Amino acid sequence: QMTNRLIIIPYKQDHGKIIMESQMNHMLTQQDAEYIKRDNNVECMSLEQEGMAFTGLINNEVIAAAGMKKIWGNVAEGWFIAKNDVWNYPITIAKAVKQNLDLLAKTNNIKRLQTAVRADFGIGIRFAKWLGFTNEGLMKHYGFDGSDHYRFARIY
Repeated sequence: QMTNRLIIIPYKQDHGKIIMESQMNHMLTQQDAEYIKRDNNVECMSLEQEGMAFTGLINNEVIAAAGMKKIWGNVAEGWFIAKNDVWNYPITIAKAVKQNLDLLAKTNNIKRLQTAVRADFGIGIRFAKWLGFTNEGLMKHYGFDGSDHYRFARIY
């Protein structure tokens, strides 16, 4: 029986592989995944950091993952990846991301959580704002493909 209940577990690198190898949640993130696979860019896959990331499972299936990587001191870079299935549970996943990112920031004493969102990724920009991030400005040619990104940050 399918319950569609969200279960949060610690993030493992395999979860990232599952998400990246599936149909991603948006055409733009799919392009990023294709680039990472083509380039064998393992840096992008090394998101596993003890107590700093989580995976959301629904019906025992990896749907999305999010977390942060410490840059220095109390500063971390936030990230979020999801399969296309995330659109079947957008509110459930969004709330879980908000709740768990806040918890991780508190637990790890993060004062600044920052992330980059493609300037042409409207839903990503709305999601970042909904998560409480502030747009700090445009980063020209930031993306691997020369795309512009906005720097978003949240101060805790």
